[in-house]
Amino acid sequence: MMAGLVDYSSEEEEEKEEEEEEAEKPELKGTKTVVPANQRPATAATPAATAALPPLPPAFHDLYAATVRASPVDAPSLHQGRTRAIPHVAGQWPSHLYIEWFPTSAEHTRLTTLLASVRAALGNDKGTTGPDNRRIHSLLASDLGAPLPLHVSLSRPFVLTTSAKDSFRAALVASIAEAHVAPFDLRFSGLCWYRSPDAARAFLVLRVAPTAAPPLIALLRRCNALVAGAGQPALYSGGSGSGSVNDADVAATAFHVSIAWTLAVDTPTWAMATAHAYVAWAHDTDDISNGSSSVNHRDGDGVPCVHVASIKAKIGNVVTDVPLVQARRQC
Repeated sequence: MMAGLVDYSSEEEEEKEEEEEEAEKPELKGTKTVVPANQRPATAATPAATAALPPLPPAFHDLYAATVRASPVDAPSLHQGRTRAIPHVAGQWPSHLYIEWFPTSAEHTRLTTLLASVRAALGNDKGTTGPDNRRIHSLLASDLGAPLPLHVSLSRPFVLTTSAKDSFRAALVASIAEAHVAPFDLRFSGLCWYRSPDAARAFLVLRVAPTAAPPLIALLRRCNALVAGAGQPALYSGGSGSGSVNDADVAATAFHVSIAWTLAVDTPTWAMATAHAYVAWAHDTDDISNGSSSVNHRDGDGVPCVHVASIKAKIGNVVTDVPLVQARRQC
């Protein structure tokens, strides 16, 4: 008769027995149990530790400026009804020249308050609920709630071929350096709805005050000349592609920052309510006096003051920062 196999204990059972023996041992007085780092409960960072963290360098945001490509073809259903301004063509690179503004946390809060005021003034059907063609979509944050950078355009969307993009970038850097435009400050003078002739959407825009017009127009002339040289239409010049600003007065009041958009077609009827919401917001400094002092503002109002030290050139998914001549900051 064959003898039965010896029943050996497994390693897991041995470890379990050792843990039970350790648990039965009385804890010695004055000893301290050390918990492994990977078993310690997570604790929130203290405000002091958080405040000590340095801000991310501006170039960090350039690395993640491109969004994930959802489809190789124009699919409005994937983009809240929007259509691609420039159809995707292999070998052509969608491009844009602009001034980037990444609002601080306090400035982002102020802008969010402004957008909420506009939505409330126009009614709930034009806010976050209601038909898709009546909604006001924010440009201040992503779908996940992350703050987004804003911009002042210095060109229309245009395309560059693969062979031309490097030379265009080099020419832009040289042209901006030759312009001798020093860093400057820009502020806002109003809020309105703007619909470009070739766009299906209407944008809620903060108008840049005319005080910033001289350096903006100087930069625009340089950018228009380069874009026109590439055979593309210029910005704020009648679309002729001549590279010149035909009406400086028009250009001086045309610069803006978009903070929201809608597919609604009756935005002209929203003008008065929108303007009133802006005036009330601009003179409401309660949130600034209650702890939002980091909002960069002047003249005792709640309108942010934006410091411009460079322009951006986005060619495809690559963003190049083109610095202006360094000078003393004013605001």
